[in-house]
Amino acid sequence: MIHMAGIFDYIPIITVILFGIGLVGAMVYERARTRQTQEPESAT
Repeated sequence: MIHMAGIFDYIPIITVILFGIGLVGAMVYERARTRQTQEPESAT
């Protein structure tokens, strides 16, 4: 059976995962935005 207390054990892991995803997403967004300003006529 699933115990509600077990969810709290995953909170730190979920926080780290979400933080990592947000960090990578921000880097990709910044890199894509700077790439658009450098070359507006992108082939892809």
